[in-house]
Amino acid sequence: MRGIDEVIKNRYLPVFLFLLALGIYLLNSWGVSIYILDEAKNATCAREMLDKGNWLVPTFNFDLRTDKPPLHYFFMMLSYSIFGVNPFAARFFSAIFGALTILVTYIYTRQFADSKTAFWTAVVLLSSIHLSLQFHLAVPDPYLIFFMTWSLFSFYSVVCKDSKLDWLWMYVSMGLATLAKGPVAILLPGLIFLLFLIFSKKFDWKTIKKLKPFIGVVLVVAIVLPWYVMNGLATDWEWTRGFFFEHNLDRFSGEMEGHGGIFLLTVLFVVVGLFPFAVFLPQALRFAFQNKKNMFMLFSLAAGLSIVGFFSVSQTKLPNYTVPAYPFLAVITGFFITHKLTNYRQVRVAFISLLSLSIFLPIAAFVAMKFDPSLLPVRHLSVWLFVFPAFLFLAWNSRNSIHKFLLITGFSGLITALVFFEAVYPVIDHQNPVSNSLRLVENKEVRYYEKFNPSYSFYLQRKIERIDADGFHDFFQQNPDGIIISTKRRINELGLDPQYEVIFSGKDIFESPTTVLIALKKN
Repeated sequence: MRGIDEVIKNRYLPVFLFLLALGIYLLNSWGVSIYILDEAKNATCAREMLDKGNWLVPTFNFDLRTDKPPLHYFFMMLSYSIFGVNPFAARFFSAIFGALTILVTYIYTRQFADSKTAFWTAVVLLSSIHLSLQFHLAVPDPYLIFFMTWSLFSFYSVVCKDSKLDWLWMYVSMGLATLAKGPVAILLPGLIFLLFLIFSKKFDWKTIKKLKPFIGVVLVVAIVLPWYVMNGLATDWEWTRGFFFEHNLDRFSGEMEGHGGIFLLTVLFVVVGLFPFAVFLPQALRFAFQNKKNMFMLFSLAAGLSIVGFFSVSQTKLPNYTVPAYPFLAVITGFFITHKLTNYRQVRVAFISLLSLSIFLPIAAFVAMKFDPSLLPVRHLSVWLFVFPAFLFLAWNSRNSIHKFLLITGFSGLITALVFFEAVYPVIDHQNPVSNSLRLVENKEVRYYEKFNPSYSFYLQRKIERIDADGFHDFFQQNPDGIIISTKRRINELGLDPQYEVIFSGKDIFESPTTVLIALKKN
């Protein structure tokens, strides 16, 4: 297809891909509240660190938070300093690193495969609805994804080209990835490095000399260790114990927060995450195995499958864990599209399956939303999901031109993501109890009993003190207009005194609790 060939040869294509990705990942990041549990805790933690001018001790609600290392807090603090404390600022650098992930994947794939494979790899990534969601969130994963992707591609460049600059990027990005998510950023790339060297028969002294692992370890330690040591000293090593033992060892060896599942659940996460091109992934993987003598394909297989396999073994399973595999699985898919696909018939069964599923999903969403009280008023929004099959029908009508067919297929995912963030998610977000009740707690003395939605901390921008059941009376005596935040289950278990009343109740969207606000009953 001549038009695509001209685009692929355009010298400004990398810039265009970066700007396109940035536009997608920034879209309406200001129009949706900081509400999702992880977003609220991360964004609040960064604000509290900025308020205190403390770069060493992460806190949520001004209590030590041991969940994550500091890199994403640092970038959010910088963003808050520029844009103010708001949802856009909290998410800004997530979008930046998302766009950079697309860019480095394209550049290295073009260098080690070819321009067409690099182009289709970028199309696969840009069309991923899950990837778009991931880079819209104020969480550490976008930072990990970028730096791990860069470290892995840099490693391949060092092994195959003995690039001195990529040697530096490899270890610097590993260090920064470790500051983003912890030891997994060293252990997982290390596993991939080893497997690739073994399978490629490059595990020899010559390659080890290229990698300079001992100097590299010193460089990684120089990046990582200062903050960890200063943090340990500042927290009497409490953060260190909580992070390494509870949030690393315990997450891998045991199920945490109900996020468990069977081995194949991780594979399902990947299949859903790389929609719509995931339907071609089985064929792409088979083709990559058939061409494993191609060193770049062997490397991409080692990277993508190692990440998926690693988190399949982990007892705690979440959809975001396997996202670092996406760039390498996209490379495999892009290689398949470029070097194997010549006509629609080769992927007819996969595409019909995708089309059938895309028609089923809006119907399933409409039915499922009926069972969630917080989503029932907006279940009509599921009709927007028919945008996906509508574009797939356009792709089917263009099946005589394989490249046009694939572009429209990719466009279906991209447009669906844009529609979701612009038209669907903002309306759903308006149903969340924090947005609907914030006016009731602003400028009031507020406490929480047992549990509260962390989004309140982000918007109130002050500490919400805990209160015990026997403290209700004294609190309302001193603050007749005060508010106590809790959940319906905790208040029902407590048995509310008749002198108090529930002035607000709202089911948390995407979560099981129902948020309630308690006030002194007015006579």
